[in-house]
Amino acid sequence: MPGPLLSIIDDDDDVRQSLQDLVESVGYTARLFESGEAFLASDALLESQCIISDIQMAGMTGVALAEQLARRGNRTPVILISAFATEEMLRGLRNANVIAVLPKPLQPNALIDQIKSALAGRS
Repeated sequence: MPGPLLSIIDDDDDVRQSLQDLVESVGYTARLFESGEAFLASDALLESQCIISDIQMAGMTGVALAEQLARRGNRTPVILISAFATEEMLRGLRNANVIAVLPKPLQPNALIDQIKSALAGRS
């Protein structure tokens, strides 16, 4: 039985693939998107249990994606990844369902812990 669906959004192919490998290694299912726009146009928007997105991307940023989802009434938890993550940034995004802003280089266990927390909050 496949695990909960996580959508991974990053404009870097290698990062997307490594995040997919990580989350699938602990039993989750992953769908990959190269942009926020591609994710919003997909059926994964309704099926995702958690969204993992880079903040800095060409086109729509991860912050803009989270804010767009919140405006649409989508309550899916969002985990953002950034080389410039700060607690202040996270506080400003709580209303956009952002549960964590994780710094790069990403610590795999920190990401898995945040995913578990996000999924526990949805049950």
